Formats: sequence, C-alpha cells, structure tokens
Amino acid sequence: MRRKFSPIEVAIAILIAIGLLVSLRTLFIPILVLGIIFLLYKFPPSRWKKNSTGRGPKGKRKNAKFRVINGSKDSDSDDLPKYH
Repeated sequence: MRRKFSPIEVAIAILIAIGLLVSLRTLFIPILVLGIIFLLYKFPPSRWKKNSTGRGPKGKRKNAKFRVINGSKDSDSDDLPKYH
C-alpha cells in the first residue's frame, strides 16, 4: 500500500528543504573543496592514465660474452697509481 502525504507534511518537507538550501549556500565552497579532495584521495590522477599496451612481453635476452678491452695504461706500474 502506498502512503499518501498530507498537505501539512508536504509543506513541512518543503520548508525543511528550503532551510537546508539556504544554510548550505554559505557552506557550499568548503563542502565543494572537501568533496574534491576526497575524490582525489579515492581516485588519484595516476589511475586516470591508460595502461600502455604497445609494449609486449619481453623476450629472453642473449647473454653477451665477456670481453676485455686493452687500455693504454703502462704495464710496468700496475699496482702503484701514477699520481698520489
């Protein structure tokens, strides 16, 4: 069964709604700022970026053989530094 509201209840509900709208108008900006901060906390901007699907799974890398590159250092003074 559906309950019908009496005209007095409707008038009271309208007055309550008007009173809430008037009182919330002064608090509109702080509520808006806190709402934005809360939304940014729950959904940070880093989650907005789409994942890049261009990179596929990496294949196995070939291990290069170890090579020694001969330098131009004097061979007679290997242990002692030139300048100390």
